[in-house]
Formats: sequence, structure tokens, C-alpha cells
Amino acid sequence: MSPRLRVYLAVLPKRPIKAMAIAWWWITRRRARAWGHLRTAAAELPNSYSLWLHVHQSVALAQANEAELPPIAVHVHVAGREDAYALIAAVDSVRTQTFARWSLYLTSTDCSLIEPVRDPRIHSLPTAFPDRATALAHVLKEAKEAWLIPLSADCELTPGALEAFSQAVDPKQTAVLYADQDELNATGQRSNPWFKPGWDKDLFLAQDYLSLACAIPVEPARSVQMNSGGSDALAVQILLAGLLIGPGALPARHVPYVAVSTPAGAWCSKIAGRAELVRAVAGLPSSAGPFGTIAVHYPLPDTLPQVSVIIPTRDRLDLLATSVEGVLHNTDYPAIELIIADNDSVEPETLDFLRHCARDPRVKIVRWPHPYNYSAINNFAVGEAGGSYICLLNNDTEVIDRAWLREMMAHAVRPDVGAVGARLLYPDRSIQHAGVVVGMGNAAGHAHRGLPEGEPGYFAQALVAREATAVTAACLVVAKDRFEVVGGLDEDGLAIAYNDIDLCLKLRRKGWRNIYVPQAVMIHHESKSRGMDFADENLARYRRELAVFQQRWNPADFADPTHHRSLDQSSEQYRVAI
Repeated sequence: MSPRLRVYLAVLPKRPIKAMAIAWWWITRRRARAWGHLRTAAAELPNSYSLWLHVHQSVALAQANEAELPPIAVHVHVAGREDAYALIAAVDSVRTQTFARWSLYLTSTDCSLIEPVRDPRIHSLPTAFPDRATALAHVLKEAKEAWLIPLSADCELTPGALEAFSQAVDPKQTAVLYADQDELNATGQRSNPWFKPGWDKDLFLAQDYLSLACAIPVEPARSVQMNSGGSDALAVQILLAGLLIGPGALPARHVPYVAVSTPAGAWCSKIAGRAELVRAVAGLPSSAGPFGTIAVHYPLPDTLPQVSVIIPTRDRLDLLATSVEGVLHNTDYPAIELIIADNDSVEPETLDFLRHCARDPRVKIVRWPHPYNYSAINNFAVGEAGGSYICLLNNDTEVIDRAWLREMMAHAVRPDVGAVGARLLYPDRSIQHAGVVVGMGNAAGHAHRGLPEGEPGYFAQALVAREATAVTAACLVVAKDRFEVVGGLDEDGLAIAYNDIDLCLKLRRKGWRNIYVPQAVMIHHESKSRGMDFADENLARYRRELAVFQQRWNPADFADPTHHRSLDQSSEQYRVAI
């Protein structure tokens, strides 16, 4: 049975009317349309991941001559009786691999926990090791293979996993390899896939997204100091941190293959000692966050740089007053000036409010008496700014946490950072912005939009500081000189829409990383002031600017490293793409 027919038969009983339409489009040779609608319908089914496995995972591996691929070693450590019960499944997942060039090293804290195995490729080490770190260091010295997979005893390799790792080895570059993973549910079925982003140091510090599905180069790993006495889960993370952080750090390469199945919830387990590990390798204070994550606290300079907060407005005093009040009286970052860029306000109440604001020495009112052009207004205001950093802030934002600007500036002052974005919430406290993914909807979309505040969503990605390809200018901080060196916002081609995404992509092209900071939280009453892009009076202008953005950045072919090709590009909620 073909993969598409299998998907169609799954959709048919659940969405019969949609299935009939899809069949008609297919028969009448509108097959791209039929397949697109079939994929969307299948993505909404509760068994969408099992369909994805049938369609994609079975054909994900390239054809290769196994004799030309490097052999892989696997290490499993048994720490107690519970691990011993799970060990049979872990060992079987290695033995049933179609890729035959492997060795398996079994170690334990008690030799009675491991039964001898009559397979020359399986080495049951007779020594009792006090912990996984000590056992792992020993195996690294003994292994003859160049690559080692540290497999937890309660995890299993998926079919094809060893071949996927072996094919990903680049003989010209030594790198840590990490793959995607899923979970085994209560009935033993594979579920809840974690399709991972590209390598991101900030995400690595904030969240363990590598250790359960990785392959480590043996030779450089032998020189990493493995401190004994820590938890089994922490041992691999110590090794990874030694390889990936600091002087002589290796690159990390993502293997887009679901290679390991873990117990349910393993991804967010709280690991004793992880905050201390992050503090040790990053040299920064850190604290525990939600769902097993870590919040890293970057320092601010002793002398705080001045930030020019720029709020464009035209009347709408009901919105503007709230935003200004929050900046001036509910923000704990003292080195600010507030620039209100007035775009022809005419209401007497607004004009009175602006005159009142101007009495505050921190406030500057600048006038832009021209047709509305968001990019031009902000560029003009930046030219009037005295701060070395600027914060673009919409007049429909509401400060709800005094630390918002301090949190953003802690990242903005880092030498490799371009734009910094905040976590923006709708008034109902669901997420409006948690970073931007380029390529969504053939343009760009807000990741995790609509996720209720505090929910983990897709592996807590909305709740950890990490790299984002772009962030929204509804609340964006950037060094003034970096803003200017990339030409600021595009006044001509992107007067209103996509100018902030364009800015972030220009910063990224210069080598700066854009960062999403969930600890900076605001309410955003989205587009209440300027109106929605899809309103009739705005649609023609929006389509022109969309065309400019698409021609400049080709989002249809843009491989956003913060997303994944197996996630639905048409949805801002992370779901499997069939």
C-alpha cells in the first residue's frame, strides 16, 4: 500500500466530506491541491504521528554501502534493578538494527544485574562502576569505534537509528551528532515526537535537548574530565558540555531522524546538579525553570547603557497612556529615555497628554507629519535617540512585569546578539509572540501562538531563552549602531508589514544572533491601533509588501534552523506535517 493511500484511508472515516473532495481533486488532476489538503486533514488526526512514521521514517535514510560507513559503539549503563528490567528492550533495540557494524558495551553498578550475552559484539564489562560517569569514561578509553551513543537503559533505539547516525558522520569535520526522539506511551506505542531545532548554545544551556539521542566522537571525548558522583542523567550532559562549550568547542550537527524512543516525560525530568553544571560551564548564575529547564542570568554592565524606548502613535490615548505609564513608572531599568513619535495626532486629549509627558525630563516628543509608514516613523525616531540601545515598542503594549527591559538588555549587550524579543501575551494570557519562524505560511509566523500561559506546549520551547530567526518589533531591543549598520527598517518596500522580520534577517546575515527572552513578559493588544493587515482597506498594501518580502528572502525555501522540516509549515502551533 502506498504511503499516500494509507494516509487517505486514515482520513476517510474521520473526515468523509473532506476525503471526497480530495478524491475529486485527485481524479481531476489537481493533485498538488489534493495532497496539500490531505496532509492538513491528516495532521489533525490523533494518530498523525503513526501516519508520519509510515510516510517518512521508512524512507528517510539514503541508500548507502554499509561497508563504507563508520562503525558505531553503544553504551548502556545499568544503575539498579529498575534499569535491569528495561535493559532487555534496550539491548534488543540494538541487536535488531539492520545496520550491523556496531558494538554494545554494558556496564553496571552491580555485576549481578547483567546477564552474559552470547554475541561477540556485546561486551558485558565484569567491573562494578560506582556511577555512570565513571563507567562512561572507562568505555570511552576501551572503545575502538570512533563514535559512541550513550543510550539510557530505559530508552530504545528506533529501527534505522544506527544507520542514520553513521550516515551523518562527516569525515572532514568532527562534531557531536544529535537526533530527534519520541516517547513510548503506556501501551508501548511510539508517540509525541520531538523534532528538534538546529544547534543553539542558549537552548543547550536552558534545556537538555541533546543527551537522550546523541552520538559522541570518542577521541575528543576521552580528554573531557568526567566528575564522578553525579546522577546518571547528568553524566552525559557533563560530557556534552565539555565538548560543546568553551575553548576548542566542537560543532553540533542535527540528524533529522527520530533515532531514540524514551519513556513518557523523560524530556522534562528535573536533573539534580544541572543548574550547577550550567553555572560551571557558562560561568553565569542560573536557576531552575519550568519543566526541567534552566534560566541563565546574564549580567548587565556596571554602568547601564541608556535605552531609547520608541513608541509611535496616532491618537488612541486609551492605548498610549497605558504603554507610557508602564515604561515610565513600572520599569525597573533606570537608564531610559522615552521617545513618543507622534504621527499627526489630532484629538485634544491626546495632545494634552503629550504636553504633559514632555514635562518629564526622560521624555522626548518628536513629530512625523506624514502618511502612516511604520518603518519611516521608527527610523526617524532612532535618528533622534540619544541611547546606545533602542527599544521599538508598540503603543498597544502593556507592561506587567517591572523586569522586562532589564531581562532584554541582559541579552542585548552580549557581543554576538542582534535583536532581542519578548514573550508577548494576549489579554487572555495566551501567547501572541514567542519568536518568529520564517517560512510559516510561505512568509513568517509567530511560534506557539495561542498557547495558554504556563503550558509546556511543544517541549516548553515558548518558555526557554533561545535563538529565534526573528522577533517582532512590537517589543524589540537592539544596539543602535547595529540597527543603523543594516539600514534600519525598510521604509520603501516594507512600510508596515514584515519590516521587523526583514530587520532581523539582515542582522542575522551580518552574523548576529537574534534571541527570544521569555522572562521579559508583556501584554500585547495586537494591531488595535493600526488595524489588521487582512482588513479590506489594508489588503492591497499587505499583498505588495508580502511580495517584496518573499522576493527578498524566499521563505518558501528558507530552512529556519529554529523549526523542523517535519513540522507543519502552515501552522503556528507545532504539529506533525504528514
